[in-house]
Order: sequence, then C-alpha cells, then structure tokens
Amino acid sequence: MKKLKLGVSLVILGNILYLAYIFFTGKGSSFGEFTSGLLLGISVGISLIGIVMLIIYASKER
Repeated sequence: MKKLKLGVSLVILGNILYLAYIFFTGKGSSFGEFTSGLLLGISVGISLIGIVMLIIYASKER
C-alpha cells in the first residue's frame, strides 16, 4: 500500500512540476533556459519513477 501511495504522489508531483515548467517558460537569459530545462527533466524523471513504482505494485498484487 505504501508503494501505491508513493507512486501516485510522484506522478502527481511530476505533473505539477511540468505545469510549473509551462507556466514559467519564457524568453530569457541562458540561466532561465537552463533552469527551465532542469525543471522539465526533473518532472519527467519523477513521473517515470512514479509510473515504475505503480507497475511494480500492480505486478506484486496479482
């Protein structure tokens, strides 16, 4: 049950970070482009980890 809650939480956090990336993306300096890329990478990574945890939980429950 703990992996299920953690997996869902990570997927939701990844989506929130992606929305923040969309909201804060604009034309700016090199530092702004770097931080927006970093935010996008972190959001995708967290979402993937959450999805993997959900798959592991689902496979063990069978």
